[in-house]
Amino acid sequence: MIKLNRTLLSGSFILLIAFNIFAILNFIFQFSMARFLSIVDYGILATLFSIIYILSIFTESIQTVLTKYSASVSDKSKLKNLFKRSSRIALKVSVYAFVIYAVLSIFLSNEKFLNIPYSILILNGLFIFGAFFMPITRGLMQGRKMFKSLGFNMVLESAVKLVVAISLVLALTQTWKLYGAIASILIGAAVAYLFSLYSLKDILRSKEKNANTKEIYNYAGPVFFVTLIIVVFYSLDIILARMFLSEIQTGYYAIASVLSKAIFWGTLPISKAMFPLTAENNKKKKDKNVFSSSILILSVLIAIGIVAFYFLPDLAVRIFAGRYIPESAGILFYLVLATSLVSFANLNLLYKLSIGKTKGYLLLIIFIVIEVFLMWYFSGSLIQFSLAFLTSSAIFLWGSIVLLSR
Repeated sequence: MIKLNRTLLSGSFILLIAFNIFAILNFIFQFSMARFLSIVDYGILATLFSIIYILSIFTESIQTVLTKYSASVSDKSKLKNLFKRSSRIALKVSVYAFVIYAVLSIFLSNEKFLNIPYSILILNGLFIFGAFFMPITRGLMQGRKMFKSLGFNMVLESAVKLVVAISLVLALTQTWKLYGAIASILIGAAVAYLFSLYSLKDILRSKEKNANTKEIYNYAGPVFFVTLIIVVFYSLDIILARMFLSEIQTGYYAIASVLSKAIFWGTLPISKAMFPLTAENNKKKKDKNVFSSSILILSVLIAIGIVAFYFLPDLAVRIFAGRYIPESAGILFYLVLATSLVSFANLNLLYKLSIGKTKGYLLLIIFIVIEVFLMWYFSGSLIQFSLAFLTSSAIFLWGSIVLLSR
């Protein structure tokens, strides 16, 4: 019988509340944009969000690395040094990354690829700076188990984004509505970052002491790559839809895909709370209890979500899009199943990262190739396309279990 870990349960509960408020506010954001924009424009917005999710590869990997380090270091002076060094590196790398992104966007804007105006792609690319700076402060909060501060910070970001987005989209003409929606993301991230500095004032005010970061750099490679695989895998489906399906089909698929990802985002607090605990407890050989508890909690939450979407797909689409879209409702359950499998894969991979099981991580790239191939080959209809994503998700979960080892 699995004995639930109390610290995990407490941390998960706090983050679960915060993440669900965060998710609800994001849902209202998507809900509002789906109503204020046309199906085609919403398809473009969903594609832009997928690019942002892929940019969050840097966010998640940096936050994971800093969480693991700060979970085992209690000296605030060393954490201040880590913050300052990480911020300097983040500024330098984000400038280079933005330049590379700006060049790539020239090709991505072409009608043979994403067919999205270059100016929108560039505005969207400014999120790169947030992707490098936000995880530094949030990683420190997560590692030090400041779950309340971390949760508040995320809620603040989504609340500011929502208010600004609705204000701009309603005020601007149809041509500029997409610009307003993207600008709101940047403003929300900037406000949240400033508040995160206040949450870490005890660290930032302490006397600085040099931190040993050799272990961090050795660990960063596997973390970045595994995070890359996770983020690309669950973000790529909408981009592939934009490439392989018609514009109207992309819009239908995007609505169902965004809805299904509520499963992933709604259960993400479990892995967020688990990671610093298993990283800290691994030396004490107590990590397995935390992991078992995480699987149990995750299973219960996902089961509730699957049942809800199975019986109420039409209602979910109607509430989300403001109108009944049978094409979206018809594929929603398949995408919910796929996202559920990705959630389990994410939990398993983060657990292995937290205890240092990283050998064989390069092989995970195989599952991105499988996803692209299946969704390209079975792009004849929305049903086939959705089943291809479900199949590739099942294969990805299998790979997350058997590939990584010490």
